Amino acid sequence: MANFLVIGALALDRPVWLEGGLERGGRMAGRSLEGRLAARLGGGGANAGVALTKAGHHVNLASLVAPDDGGDQSIAMAKAAGLDTTLVGRRPGESRTTLILIEPDGERLVLGLDLDRARLVLPPLPSPADHPAIQPDGVYVRAAFPGADAWAAAAPGPVIVHWPAPTYAGPADVVVCSADDLHPDVLADPFSAARLVFGPRLSAIVVTRGADGACAHTADGQIAAQGPSVQVIDSTGAGDVFAAGLLVALSAGAGLEAALQHACAWGATTVGLPSSAPLDAPAGAYRPFAP
Repeated sequence: MANFLVIGALALDRPVWLEGGLERGGRMAGRSLEGRLAARLGGGGANAGVALTKAGHHVNLASLVAPDDGGDQSIAMAKAAGLDTTLVGRRPGESRTTLILIEPDGERLVLGLDLDRARLVLPPLPSPADHPAIQPDGVYVRAAFPGADAWAAAAPGPVIVHWPAPTYAGPADVVVCSADDLHPDVLADPFSAARLVFGPRLSAIVVTRGADGACAHTADGQIAAQGPSVQVIDSTGAGDVFAAGLLVALSAGAGLEAALQHACAWGATTVGLPSSAPLDAPAGAYRPFAP
């Protein structure tokens, strides 16, 4: 068992399964959780963290939630899922509603309601100096909360950062991003673009392309990998779990090619589950890395 730190959102998702694909001007019906728009555990930090716990690892989740019933409920769900919430702090404001609109083919649209990012001032995460006992074997920075760079700098293990992350100024060994989030100029030469931001410590940028797999770009070239073919039920959280699988393999000493293949397998497992954070994954679904 390894000890991992995941820095990212802890939230409540409210899924709606649509009877058809989204279409401008269309009209359709949908089905909500429990028939009352009930909430399930979500957020990028929780999605990655739950997969890691399912694989038998200890996970500290560092996040910020509102000081209301929604924040209390998300923390309670995270604890029930086996996540260590010692580093979950509170932020000003109220919890927001996030709808996950899921099409029949498993593709989803994340709809955050009433979020005024310009006015949301976040406090820093709890400091590494105040928690010297937390020494993670690897760190995944899914959301660049204030103070995330301090945890990454203090970590002895590999640091994976979700990119783009405009407010993050800390170290990264590998950055992970979706091709859909990158400007064409960056896609033309991903490694050079990422190196300009993160400096010489960066060894690779991994670009994910959904069902088309992922490609790692390094100073020496490219490495492509493809996950197993599965029926897609809900693609929510697959990118987060992909990064968690990559972290597991790199922390175990895997080379980049083997780590990329391991991450693709974890991502493929996730799209076959009807959840955000993969609480319903069967035992053994997220296998440990084996050389």
